[in-house]
Amino acid sequence: MQIHALWHYPVKGFGGSQLDKATLTAGGYFPNDRQFALSIGGDKTKKASPGTWFQKAHFLQLMSHEAMADYHCRFTSDAQPHRLLLFHHRNLCLSIDPAKPTDCLRFEDMFTELFANKLCGRPRLMQMKEQAYSDQSTPLISIASTASLAAFANATGTKADSRRFRINIIISADNAFAETRFIGQKLRCGDALLLVTKPVGRCAAINVDPDTAQRNPNDYVRFMRAHFGHSNLGIFAEVINGGTIKPGDRLVPA
Repeated sequence: MQIHALWHYPVKGFGGSQLDKATLTAGGYFPNDRQFALSIGGDKTKKASPGTWFQKAHFLQLMSHEAMADYHCRFTSDAQPHRLLLFHHRNLCLSIDPAKPTDCLRFEDMFTELFANKLCGRPRLMQMKEQAYSDQSTPLISIASTASLAAFANATGTKADSRRFRINIIISADNAFAETRFIGQKLRCGDALLLVTKPVGRCAAINVDPDTAQRNPNDYVRFMRAHFGHSNLGIFAEVINGGTIKPGDRLVPA
């Protein structure tokens, strides 16, 4: 198997961007992935110190705010100042320096208006410097195969689209869910060494179509359990040794 595509999702719940390469760090998260999150305006996040990790219920998320799928983000951290770019239907609509409070206010203002009736208060753009706003506090990256994406699409009558599942590393494979056989094993990937730890269990966020931002009335998690015997798509891995990876690199047992 080899890397087909790389994606990062800088702001939790929003769409992401494809990458030409990624430099993984031992014990770290996927670069710039879920580094930001937009709160629903609750008191806990409002008063929290920068860098505090919260569960996803405190933030805008596709499970409850499907219009987020109309937007995608890119975060550039290889030059100063860093830029967080926000696109609406592939058109750039906002470019901010997240280190500037006035720029963060511009980001918050946009979604205060959009989600006014689905907020507890004014949203807050929050940032993690060393961690990530992933659904677990453990540093893990996600991997899934093109065959698994195709199997879901064929079974549900949808388009094979990794954006629905927010996967970091898409690998080419012939057999659906074949990547799960690597659980408990180490994989060499480009210059990096990974330890595959567990499958990625899916939630109701996969009901949202990434093209239309519409929520499908069908419960795809329940469907997966009935059709496949499980509701997993993809695997989680820890970065044991860091290194640069890129499309075309092979994944081989170490």
